[in-house]
Amino acid sequence: MPFIGGESTGSYTRRLADLNGGIPDEEFWLMFGSPLRQDGCPSDPRYGDGYLNPAALERLAVMAGRQVTELQCALPNLRGHRLLPVDGPPVWDWPWDTDGCFLVRVCELCARTKGTSLDAYLACDATWRVCARHGRWLDNRREPGTAALPLTALPEVVTAHRLRLQLERRLGAGGRAMFADAYAIVSCWWNVPALNAPVWQARRRALGHAGRDELRVAPLVFYPEAVHLARALAARERRRLRRTQTTDEDHAWLERVGLLLEEWAIPAEGLDVVEIWASRHPLLPQPRRTRQTSTMAERPARGRHRRLPVHAPHTEQTLEATLDERSCLPWKLGQMITTELLPAPGGWSLRGRA
Repeated sequence: MPFIGGESTGSYTRRLADLNGGIPDEEFWLMFGSPLRQDGCPSDPRYGDGYLNPAALERLAVMAGRQVTELQCALPNLRGHRLLPVDGPPVWDWPWDTDGCFLVRVCELCARTKGTSLDAYLACDATWRVCARHGRWLDNRREPGTAALPLTALPEVVTAHRLRLQLERRLGAGGRAMFADAYAIVSCWWNVPALNAPVWQARRRALGHAGRDELRVAPLVFYPEAVHLARALAARERRRLRRTQTTDEDHAWLERVGLLLEEWAIPAEGLDVVEIWASRHPLLPQPRRTRQTSTMAERPARGRHRRLPVHAPHTEQTLEATLDERSCLPWKLGQMITTELLPAPGGWSLRGRA
């Protein structure tokens, strides 16, 4: 059975059971393990996902006719850090909540090319995903009329997504951290109406009726600016970690970001948020020149096509979290903001099950 890259475990196993004569989920899951909880049972892949221990993963691999490494490469919730820490016989669990991921409906056109008529779901680090192949915006909404949004009128969103993938593939974990920070910064601008870019409202209007759902389309309409800002943050972070960024160069970098905001018609006050980010990524003292080269091994290699390591205030652990949890900044999309640009007491954010 063809893989759908990034698919949830529950969605994949449901397709596999359907291919084998439509075996009911309750029977199919018992074929590769026992429920961890006495009353445990598989649920609807639209709203949750199942998790396996290593022994159950081995058994699923045999049933699917795949190598374990193939399954782990294609299905995020089967990777090592998501396996149940349970030794011994094969067991699985289907908790109420999907820890560390959101379930996003697969692009219908992509599903057709994989030969399935079932609704399939991706295990994503955000509530949304871009299908660059078919130019569609996917998300985790389940309400009637919330199908994938075509991006025909907004090609810049697809272009931005390709640039983001290029950035993250080139820089690795550090690139993913920089996008998370840029996403948090731009989310803050969205949360404060006075800091909104005029083009964001134009993009909302281009989406027609769907554009009226502000929180649903917010990541879509500010995605291009978030990606461009991530590239600027990554450039500074590389020089910071190499300890070659001087104070004067840092001021010049901030001025260039200010020009970006001016180009986007975002008020200059929006730069305050970028300065807060820079204060959390302070310049490091330049190393003394010695014959020892051990400190050089900790610095990122020269060249814009080299990997960018993860450094404080980020950690390797946070990179396995959801997109909003991955950032070193406290702001979340849809969160109420005080005049001090801090989360308001009792504020809320676009989160929730699946």
